[in-house]
Amino acid sequence: MSVRSRLLPNLPLTGYEGSWDAIASAIGTQLLPRLEMLGADLFPVILPLAQRKLFPSPLSTIPPAKTTSPNWFFVLAGQAQMLVNSRWLSLPKGYGAFLPEGTSCIPYVGIGERPTLCDWLWFQVHPFGVVTFRAQLTLTAHHQSPSYIVADQRLSDLFNAWRQEQLNPNPHKVASKGLLCAFFALLMRSVPLLANEASLPPCAYLPNPLKDALRFLHCCYDKPLCLRELAKACGVTPAYLCRLFRRYLGTTPWQYLGQLRLRFAEQLLRETTLSVAAIATLVGFHDLRHFQRLFRRTYGIPPSQVRTPCRSKFTALRENH
Repeated sequence: MSVRSRLLPNLPLTGYEGSWDAIASAIGTQLLPRLEMLGADLFPVILPLAQRKLFPSPLSTIPPAKTTSPNWFFVLAGQAQMLVNSRWLSLPKGYGAFLPEGTSCIPYVGIGERPTLCDWLWFQVHPFGVVTFRAQLTLTAHHQSPSYIVADQRLSDLFNAWRQEQLNPNPHKVASKGLLCAFFALLMRSVPLLANEASLPPCAYLPNPLKDALRFLHCCYDKPLCLRELAKACGVTPAYLCRLFRRYLGTTPWQYLGQLRLRFAEQLLRETTLSVAAIATLVGFHDLRHFQRLFRRTYGIPPSQVRTPCRSKFTALRENH
């Protein structure tokens, strides 16, 4: 069956490649050296063009969407093939681009029978900081790491200064390279809010399959998961894994995952300016009403009230979870 007749599934990017350490290392060893070499030309701005008669096939089940925030991306390996504002964009290893908010983007497209392999980093800029993730397209699937949220307004300030420089009519934008270098160097040294290893419970007394399950859930909390996939990653049967969760943690795998997502959502509500809907999606809830019901059931207030001045009841509830 050809790739054009089917869509490749979306799977979690597990292991070291999907970790924050791997992303920070890639920024330091690949992105920053290319930035030193090419300067601001490393990230050309992709502007809207007229509609072209080009009909490539989507390769991934990720739906077409308009960016709601400014995005940089950088290709670590392979070849990025995407459709941006009806423009075919093909970028090799060591190059990137900037997508302003409102850009229409289909990130994985192809015309031939086989997908072009790609490994890249994405950086979404928000007023509070940056959301970063790594994605890979292989012959069999699209893999994506967790979304790492860095809440540091200095990153937003550096981005705004760089963008202002782009509006400067002077063709010699001498500050652009320095601003970009400062941005990515600061990001590389940062610690994300939802540091997966730091969020793990004490595991010394737990059996190895359960340890593996917890690490998997903390790494892939924001991805669609099934019990069979989780058990397979731990080398046990689904029934045995459920028994381990009940015996040692007093819960089920999905109850644990739901509470983990809610805990991360609560932290993002307190420490970022992301919308409730955006946070629900970031932590793995794709039904906003379901997320709001679970949050209120757990914390006693709707998520929208976490940011209000009067939060004494919420603070007390949070300390008990």
